Amino acid sequence: MDWQHLLPYLGPVLIVALVARRLIRNAPQKVKPSRLFIAPAIIVLAVAVTFAMTPLPGPLWIAGFALALAAGGIAGYLMTHHQEFSIDYETGEITSRATPIGLILVGGLFAVRFGLKYVTNGGNPYGPPNLHPSATAIGWTDMGIMFALGLVLARAATTWLRTRPLIAAHKGKQDGSAPADTPP
Repeated sequence: MDWQHLLPYLGPVLIVALVARRLIRNAPQKVKPSRLFIAPAIIVLAVAVTFAMTPLPGPLWIAGFALALAAGGIAGYLMTHHQEFSIDYETGEITSRATPIGLILVGGLFAVRFGLKYVTNGGNPYGPPNLHPSATAIGWTDMGIMFALGLVLARAATTWLRTRPLIAAHKGKQDGSAPADTPP
C-alpha cells in the first residue's frame, strides 16, 4: 500500500469521524471554555495542510476566500447567538444544546473537495483545468471550506464570549455564599 497517496485524505477522514461522533451523541454538551479552541485549531491545521498541497491561487480566488471566511464568521456568530446555554450553579458546569450544522458542513466540504480531486486526478483547482472540465470545482469547494472555517472559529469565539457572564455569575454566587457557609 502506498501511504503517500493516502496521507492527504487523513485530515478529512478525521474530520468526518469527529462529525459522525458528534452527530451520534446529539445530547446537551458540556461547554469547557478552556477547551473551546481545540477543535477549531485542528480544523485550521487541516485547512492549512490542504491548501499547502495546492498551487497558490490568484488574487480573485484569494478575495473570494476572504469573503467566504467573513461570511462564515457571520453565520457562526448567528448560529451560536441563538444557542441556549445554561449553568448548574452547584457544580459550575455549563451546557449547551449543540447544532451539528457547522460540523456537517466542514465534513461535507472536505469530502466533496477530495472526491473532486480524485475525479480530476489532481487538476489545478485555480486555473484552467488540466485533466477534467470540473477541476475548478475544487477551488469552489475550497471557498466553501473557508466559509466553514469562519463558521467554526466564530462559533468558538462567540461561545467563549457568551459563557463569560455565566461563569461570572457562578463565581459571584460562590463569593456571596462563602461567608454563610463558614461556622460562627
